[in-house]
Amino acid sequence: MATKKKHSMFKIIFRQLALIKKRKKSYLYFVLFVNMIAAGLLPVLAPFIPRIVIDNMVAGSDFGEIFQNIILITALSLILAIIAVVCDRIKFAQFIGLRIEEFFDLNERFLQINYEHLEDPSFQDRYQTANSTLNTNTTGFEGAYHNIFALLPLFFSTILLSVLIGIFQPLIFLACIIGGIITTFVNREISKYVFKRKDDVARAARKRNYFYQTCYDFAYGKEVRVYRLEEKLAQDYKRRSYNYITVLKQIANRRFAVGLFELFMLLLQDGLAYFFVIKAYFENSISLGDVSLYISAIIVLSTTLRSISATLTELNTATRLTDDYYDYMDDESYFTLKGERKAIPASETLEIEFKEVSFKYPRTEKYIFKDLNFKINKGEKLAIVGINGAGKSTLVKLITGLFTPTAGEIYVNGVNIKEFSEIEYRKMFSVVFQEVNIYAASILKNVIGTDSGEEARKRGIECLELVGLKENIEGLEKKYDTEMLKVVDEKGTEFSGGENQKIAIARALYKNGNMVILDEPTASLDALAEGEIYQSFDKLVENKTAVYISHRLSSTKFCDKIALFTEDGIKEYGTHEELMAQRGEYYRMFMTQGKYYQGEA
Repeated sequence: MATKKKHSMFKIIFRQLALIKKRKKSYLYFVLFVNMIAAGLLPVLAPFIPRIVIDNMVAGSDFGEIFQNIILITALSLILAIIAVVCDRIKFAQFIGLRIEEFFDLNERFLQINYEHLEDPSFQDRYQTANSTLNTNTTGFEGAYHNIFALLPLFFSTILLSVLIGIFQPLIFLACIIGGIITTFVNREISKYVFKRKDDVARAARKRNYFYQTCYDFAYGKEVRVYRLEEKLAQDYKRRSYNYITVLKQIANRRFAVGLFELFMLLLQDGLAYFFVIKAYFENSISLGDVSLYISAIIVLSTTLRSISATLTELNTATRLTDDYYDYMDDESYFTLKGERKAIPASETLEIEFKEVSFKYPRTEKYIFKDLNFKINKGEKLAIVGINGAGKSTLVKLITGLFTPTAGEIYVNGVNIKEFSEIEYRKMFSVVFQEVNIYAASILKNVIGTDSGEEARKRGIECLELVGLKENIEGLEKKYDTEMLKVVDEKGTEFSGGENQKIAIARALYKNGNMVILDEPTASLDALAEGEIYQSFDKLVENKTAVYISHRLSSTKFCDKIALFTEDGIKEYGTHEELMAQRGEYYRMFMTQGKYYQGEA
């Protein structure tokens, strides 16, 4: 992942400001202006209070006149402070809102990115960086807004104070400005260093977070306890945490060195300023009240310039991180199905054709498939069998568009799948994957998803009954509305692995796609139960195109064609009878497994 900044700080600032209008929050521009005036005037008024008091006392003014002047300036300062606080509260809440809306966009995009990238470490690091940009209020995306809004009143204060001090003694003003420029330059260098190390931070954080999440993931609970992995996980987490902290310490040490340099510059700058003020007083160029005014103004200007330097540094860091975020969000290379073609009507069956398709995972050299050619005809039921690691599941991900071919083309009903939009393309497939995921929702919602209404409920229950779960569910207190898992509802139920697979099959039945794909969906069932599922599923599939994938062979006799995959691609292809007659690899596998299937030995 590159660390080079792709856009200037000013371009990112303009994009951030433009986003305010895009999100329909244009009133923030007015808040920005009012805040600049109110917060900018506040520090400028402060030096005038001691000057008024001292000069009036020297002139012999009565207490009432002095008190009245103080009250006027204090009242004005209070009004400005209230305005600034109100503006701050408004903008703080709205900046959080802007960041949360970006989180929605980031998560939505993540859910749509081609599946093949999710296992790529470089993508994970890039996503981690983009995600971390939105994780806090003070840095990254939201931090950029806070720093933009903080800079304007600081600049306004600097202009007013510079005029005040510059009229009296240009050399003092020049010393303050030079000190501010030097400090800003040094801070800019530390900002570059922090940005340079951000990939190291993201990588160390990703590795640490993996062990952190594993320690608290219920899914690992049984293995951790049975195999006594607690100590190993704890050690791994501590080691990765140490590596993460080491990177942060290296950055902190740089910041500490810069802090010492800033302190030295401050002492030098203020010492010179005080010298010129005191010298002017002894030369009778200014009054005692002016001494107080200018010393206070110098302190305020010096503080303001340091604040500008620090804010610019933080803004530079924030815009660099935000630049990475926008670069990730603007990158369309993670999406391959960008066409506009709609899904083929559900009433039509599908024909799938692979033409010279090759595939390998990102940043690897080994091909899973090389120049693969085959066709699944409309309404055909194809069984894909083979040993583990032969690429059967990869084939499913290619068919469904989760993976993109490294070379070659895939066609659906004669149309290149790249012509479809991603959402429309995936509407056409009902898939049961190897990995069954059950969500913390009701049993019925695990089948019908976001659908609602009486018709959806009726169909969902029918699908659950068809896969043989009626008896299990009817025995529960809330029946089909029983919550799954105990993560959200402590009274939630947990099914066995085989029952969860049946829910996944019911989910695929409910979707009613043009094509049905079962990727070893019965791995948790025994051979006889698997055979029963396949027989009932075959009836439900009816005339749709279907693909059954398994390393076990209970599905093959219900299919029109069988493709035997090895590490070299398709080794044997034909009907069950044809492959048995060839007495090749399929024949040997079937005869070996046949004794486990009743009536097929």
